[in-house]
Order: sequence, then C-alpha cells, then structure tokens
Amino acid sequence: MKSTLLLSAIISLLLMGCTTVTPPQANFSYGIATTGDFSFLPASKPNTYSWKADAAVAHVPSKIDGQEYIAVIQELIDNELSKKGFVRVLASQSPQMWMEFGIATESKVTDDEVFESTQISTGIQVDAKPGEKGEKGSVYIAAFAPIGDFPRWRVLAQGPTEQRIDDPSQRDEMEDIIASMMKNVPGTP
Repeated sequence: MKSTLLLSAIISLLLMGCTTVTPPQANFSYGIATTGDFSFLPASKPNTYSWKADAAVAHVPSKIDGQEYIAVIQELIDNELSKKGFVRVLASQSPQMWMEFGIATESKVTDDEVFESTQISTGIQVDAKPGEKGEKGSVYIAAFAPIGDFPRWRVLAQGPTEQRIDDPSQRDEMEDIIASMMKNVPGTP
C-alpha cells in the first residue's frame, strides 16, 4: 500500500512537471525605460495635473504631421491618467503634477541626442535607417512636482515607426505603448 501511494505521488509530481503554459507573445519591437517615482504626490485623491506651457515637442520630418501626432499622444496620455483617477485642471488651479512629452524620429534626433536630453536609453535597435519607413521613433513622457524644473518621473519608449497615426491599427498600437509606458503611474485603489 505504501509503495502504491509513493508511486502515485511520484507520478503526480512528474506529470505536474510536464505541464506547460504558453505565455502571451511579448511585443519586442519596442523598448521602454523608466526612472523616478511619484513620491511627490499627496496621499489625498484624486490627484490633479496640468500640461506645462511648452508641454509637447515634435522633432519629425516634414512629411509627418507632428501636430497630429502631438494631439493623438496627448489624448492617449490624458486617457491613461484619467483611468488612474487623475483630474486635469487648468494651470491656474495649482495642479499637483505637471506633465510634458516629446516625440522624435531618428532622422531628426539621434540616440545620443535623445540620451543627452533625457538621460534615458532603451538600447533598442531597428532595421530601418534614419529617414526610411520603419525608422526608430521615440516617445518621452515626464512628470514634474509643482515646484522644480527637474522631472521626478520619466519614461522613454523607442521602436520602429510606420508614420501612419491615422491608421486605426497604428493608433491602437500607440495606445498600447502609452499604456505600457504609464503602467507605474499610481492610480486610485
């Protein structure tokens, strides 16, 4: 009886070791690097934010409508912050956090220049050369405390850009990237 029980236990352990679960396929076409924290935010909720006056910058070729990209990305960031319980207020209403972001293509801003400006590097490489379809694109988002000029939290995403923000599939992918970039932003419980 003991040997049958022992044999059953061993077989059960072996079968459990043979069970596999296929994890969802990760998207390795872009890289994200984050630094900083939100310790400057008060514990009270909801937290408020506003965009800095010079909040958005686009360093892209003239064939890309930088203003359209800025509008889309700012809307996606606003949506993510709203999902986390943040309330957008006017600058005159003393927000608890200031936001800014920038976008660039490698043909306009090199990796060295991105690093010099942000002090963040993703290390990602893309196959396309600067200026070609699929060249490396960068999105940078920063959060600032109400007082001070240095960002308290920053995130950089880089990957190939198809330069078609008006394409619904590209917009959906950008939404996923922004959500991934902002996953560490604290939300309401």
